[in-house]
Amino acid sequence: MAGRINDADVQALREHADIVSVIGDYTSLKRAGGRLKGLCPFHSERTPSFTVDQARGLFHCFGCDAGGDVYAFLMKVEALSFPEAVERLARITGYELRYEELSPGQRRALGRRTRLTECVAEAAAFYHERLFEEEGEPARAYLKRRGLTREQALRFQLGWAPDRWDALVRHLSARGFSHDEIADAGLATRGARGLIDRFRGRVLFPILDAGGRDTLGFGGRVLPDVTLATGPRDGQPPKYINSPETEIYKKSKVLYGLNWARADIQRRDTVLVVEGYTDVIGLHVAGVSHAVATCGTALTAEHFRLVEKFARRVVLALDADDAGFAAADRARALAEESDVREVGVLPLPAGTDPADLAERGADAVEEALEGTQTAVEFQIAHLLRDADTRTPEGQIEAYRRTFPLLTRIEDRALRYRYVRDVVAPVVRLSADRIEAELDDDRSRRSAAPPPPARVQGGGAPGLPSDPQLRLERQVLQAALQLPELLPQAWEEVDDEDFTAEPSRLLLTALREAGDGGLEAVLAALPDDATRTRVRGLALADLTFPAEAGKVAELVDDLRVRAIARKVAAIRDRLVAGAEQLPLEEQRALQSELFALRRQRDAIQGGRGAARV
Repeated sequence: MAGRINDADVQALREHADIVSVIGDYTSLKRAGGRLKGLCPFHSERTPSFTVDQARGLFHCFGCDAGGDVYAFLMKVEALSFPEAVERLARITGYELRYEELSPGQRRALGRRTRLTECVAEAAAFYHERLFEEEGEPARAYLKRRGLTREQALRFQLGWAPDRWDALVRHLSARGFSHDEIADAGLATRGARGLIDRFRGRVLFPILDAGGRDTLGFGGRVLPDVTLATGPRDGQPPKYINSPETEIYKKSKVLYGLNWARADIQRRDTVLVVEGYTDVIGLHVAGVSHAVATCGTALTAEHFRLVEKFARRVVLALDADDAGFAAADRARALAEESDVREVGVLPLPAGTDPADLAERGADAVEEALEGTQTAVEFQIAHLLRDADTRTPEGQIEAYRRTFPLLTRIEDRALRYRYVRDVVAPVVRLSADRIEAELDDDRSRRSAAPPPPARVQGGGAPGLPSDPQLRLERQVLQAALQLPELLPQAWEEVDDEDFTAEPSRLLLTALREAGDGGLEAVLAALPDDATRTRVRGLALADLTFPAEAGKVAELVDDLRVRAIARKVAAIRDRLVAGAEQLPLEEQRALQSELFALRRQRDAIQGGRGAARV
């Protein structure tokens, strides 16, 4: 058809490109005999099963069966069509493609993602040039006050968005980009009189892909104590604004600075996650180059799956407060889904951010990093921070605060280490005594429905602090109060998706009651005490939005967590019985693992499709 890429160029480019160089931007590869191996970028795994044959230009994963040539890799990893993958590879390698019977209009229409990427790249170049012109002097002065030199501004490709309504729009239009392309790239918004620049009067931090080749979006900061000519009529503009989500920029799948940090992350087998763009830059300037930041959003499971390809340990720089406790709690749950081996926390002193730490130099940062705690240690310290252990009553009350946290640690040996090494020294009591009471507490929790009690150490009122029990409660509350919003996937939920016996009892009652309503559910329950608690749950205020999308998300999360538990149990069995299990049984377990992963990916993929 008209506009088709020349077939000879498609073949020549395939032979010209180095598949190892392309794949190396997404996962770390190591030589293994005549091939290279690494962790698969398409599914979570701890043992490398992803193999690349450089001579043949092919890859294959023995865990998920993904495979093909360099085009197949780009199509899968970036969700590209075949022509887009060819154009992306040509841009990466500098190969000039020829098009058959291509008119100027067809050239503009061909490869929408490529076109948007080129638009953002041109914007980045425009902003970067403005920084070093006369109108960028206030921005340069600000960067100088922050300790950044001209060379560092060049290194991190910083820019300046002029304090004008449409400076970038005019520039991009003159370069042949349409108004639709400029808006769809997240660079402008539509006003009453046409397009206006999204970023005005701001220092800009370009956000690059993991390979550092393409600019995907921007973060923009206003200058302190400067009144914008294009600012809002009332009030102050926000300190930071970020590019919106676009076809090429997904905040949940991008980490600022990963392109610069990858080598040091792989060397340390650790990624340091901080909050802001200037924190990342400050640490890199100080020589601590394994730091990255999220782009105006909380950490997601996709972020963990991204970094898991490069490192097995994630360290979060967090304030030692309730927000830090909650962030550590959430990160631990996400890490379990993504096979990240360990989540650590670098506690920050009150009023201090990583950029402040970086100003003291690399030695000071490295010394601080030596004080990194595991997330559980950090959370225990938070729970015991104001404990009064001068009296026996105070000691007992203090260690019992940690029970909701410790009961979620399934590994008894690991749990005992935390009791012995972290809790017991603070409360000055026997670790064995604490452990025995902890076992009793776990038994009571599994035997009785979680009461709507006040939560120790954070969490919403009326909700258990344990994320799994909290999720079970929310799903069942939705089933009781919002049955019309339950997704089709609710029919797939079964007993094994719940960990607490009371939750399973309620699920059984819900199934037996059918469309009979709350009274039918209560009648199907075994005793009055359970009926009382369920009635309370049915009448309690919702702790989540009464929206079909949110209810579907809760059900999906419940099923994904259950799959994660099954996967962990099978892996433990394979590891424990590595020498004794018959080969046939090992293969059966591996097949079961594969089926569970596919089921998990189908659930998560379906959720993404629903959001689109």
